[in-house]
Amino acid sequence: MTSSKTNSPKARLLVGASVLACAVMSGVAEAREIVPAAAAEAEPGQAVDKIIITARRREEKLQDVPITVSAVSGEALKTERLDRVADYAAKIANFAALQQNARVSTLTVRGLGGNANSDGSEAGVGLIVDGVFFTHPGFSWLDFVDLDHIELARGPQGTLLGKNTTLGALIVTTKAPSYRPDATVSATVSSRDHYQVRANISGPIVGDKITGRLTLYGDTGGGWITNRIDGEDYLDNRRWAIRGQLQFDPNPSFTDRLIIEHYDTDEYNNYYPPVGDPLTYVNGTTRNGWARKLKTGFGYAASYDLDDANLDTQARLISKTDGVSNIAEFKLGANTLTSVSAWRRLYYRPHNDSDYTPYPIFRAGYDVDVDQFSQELRLASPTGDKIDWQTGIYVLRQQVRSNYRVELLSKASAFFLAPTLPVAILEGVERDQAGAADTASAAIFGQAAWHVSERATLTAGLRYTHESREASNRVFSLGGAPLPPALAPYRAAATGPAYTVSGKKDDGSISWLINPSYKISDNVLAYASASYGEKSGAANLGAKVGDAVIIAPEKSMDYELGIKTTLAGGRATLNANLYNNTIDGYQATLSDPTSTRTYLSNVGKVRLRGVEVEGVAQVSSRLNLSFSTAWGEAIYVSYKNAPPPQEYAYVGAPASVDLSGKSAPFAPNWTGALSARWEQPLAGGLSLFAYANETWRSRANLNPLSSYGRQNGFALTNAGIGVRARGERWSVTLWSKNLFDKRYAAAFAAATTITPYTAILGDPRTVGVTLTAKPF
Repeated sequence: MTSSKTNSPKARLLVGASVLACAVMSGVAEAREIVPAAAAEAEPGQAVDKIIITARRREEKLQDVPITVSAVSGEALKTERLDRVADYAAKIANFAALQQNARVSTLTVRGLGGNANSDGSEAGVGLIVDGVFFTHPGFSWLDFVDLDHIELARGPQGTLLGKNTTLGALIVTTKAPSYRPDATVSATVSSRDHYQVRANISGPIVGDKITGRLTLYGDTGGGWITNRIDGEDYLDNRRWAIRGQLQFDPNPSFTDRLIIEHYDTDEYNNYYPPVGDPLTYVNGTTRNGWARKLKTGFGYAASYDLDDANLDTQARLISKTDGVSNIAEFKLGANTLTSVSAWRRLYYRPHNDSDYTPYPIFRAGYDVDVDQFSQELRLASPTGDKIDWQTGIYVLRQQVRSNYRVELLSKASAFFLAPTLPVAILEGVERDQAGAADTASAAIFGQAAWHVSERATLTAGLRYTHESREASNRVFSLGGAPLPPALAPYRAAATGPAYTVSGKKDDGSISWLINPSYKISDNVLAYASASYGEKSGAANLGAKVGDAVIIAPEKSMDYELGIKTTLAGGRATLNANLYNNTIDGYQATLSDPTSTRTYLSNVGKVRLRGVEVEGVAQVSSRLNLSFSTAWGEAIYVSYKNAPPPQEYAYVGAPASVDLSGKSAPFAPNWTGALSARWEQPLAGGLSLFAYANETWRSRANLNPLSSYGRQNGFALTNAGIGVRARGERWSVTLWSKNLFDKRYAAAFAAATTITPYTAILGDPRTVGVTLTAKPF
């Protein structure tokens, strides 16, 4: 993929950030934009330093918390049409999300994330929704609606935030039920017959003792690549969700919030167009890969036109998520006991045309079922004393079933073997790779802040985690017509032998945090932190005979140095931090130097380091500006025996390559965003408002040795303009995402011996109108 350098998006971003920083420093500013529903609204002209976050399991002002954390209000996300997790990058520096489908989704912080294509490994960036830690990366696929706010805590987490992670945690908080009657309905019509409806209603059920909230969401249409075979529109939306909440407040010492939810998708989101397939190796010899096999077997010339979908066996991908959680708080004297109980399930069934052609060759995909139960208990002291503290326990049980199912169709023999061999050798044969992983995890944790003086505080945390993990992989074949003895070896060669491997391992780990801070003045907070955490060991659900089935944990050591400033009498903020994070035992794929076999393992060491800056300025009572930018690098300090790109796999070539010193995939050096919001009062209690935001990422690539899978730097612009009534009783907004219709890839997948390099496409320009009403 390529991008235009016209107008230099990098230059625009840096100049804009500099201008905004100058505005902040000069004090031409007013209110921080992030004001969740829990915080009071400020009157025009009043300083607003009321960004309430819960990254440390307490309600605290963002500017008072001595850790590297960013936050965005649900109102800002709703106003600027930032609907999906991937959209949050428009507000948060050094954050990205790959949302390929409900299985292959991952969150990245500072250029690194989880292993999005491995069901047995957890993400390095945790996802916490309403206090519940979600273990499988696929849970981040959901559209989170009716939000109070989101937060991104960077660096290892574990001494407070549920399960341990190595890179950070995205914390999503939805709106809780209220005793004040409230209802909102919005309807959206946008490009390519895309329709969306959102509605929520909240209010008392039994006096001041029980209240509820019901949220509904529906989304359909929007497909933008038409399949030549059947006319279906790919990359569409067809999803709906419902979330019901009840909150019980029987007395001032006890409150209980019950959440029940269901999410459902049935979409053509599994279209990944080929972007290339080498016909020769780097040494000039002929390569018999995907493109050449198609030419030899069918006379078919592969197309690399990203909009040219020509698939005969593609069907909709189905996923369902169900969840029940309960958050109870008890007052025990001056202390508070919090219980978070949760169950979550993911059901995922793909129907992929895996040969990327109009011929019935093969279909492949992972059938995934995830079932998790977690229980967390926390006891917290009140704040305001010399020492405030929290301690607790966390337990988790999880089951993952992941079956990689390959169905061979009528043209499989011609493609995998030879055009002259009988169709019956492979037609109707299915090869299954049935992986299973069961995890039991238990942890005890605690964190305390010692207020050494009115300005100096020392925070420290400790966690011990014990995990038991059991996993297996059973490979077998079934189906197909009976074959004469002369042909049976051909089928056996194509399907491979049947086998079963299994393993079990117990691990214990310690995570810790040391976090001193000092208020240089009432408006300047300086902090430092050193933290260590581990990401759980992975279950290799694709293990072969001789592979380790249970992979050791990743170990993360992170150092942060930051400053948070409130300027111009509390009318602006400017925050910055430096980080250096080293991860040992990084979980990725290795290649056996003596063969072509690859396997999941602990590959070596990765180092992340850089700087992050963000700020907000209310230039006038009507104009708000904000920015975030980051420079960083994610480098493999040690990664020997990495799998080579396909074009390097010629006969006699080394079976592995050394990526030590190279950048990790999809880790741009620069990321950033600029946002502006403007509002002008009109007659009759109306207001005219507008917004614009631009995000930018520098270039990144799938493999530093390959010319395939490179994405140059690009910028995306979103904008909107609208009118609303006083009190937001109604509003109408005309908006656009990707206003200048930038074509880009969100990620790439590597080629194999039977598949090409493919792209995961970013969305094209979308224009829409949203109508919103508040009946009461």
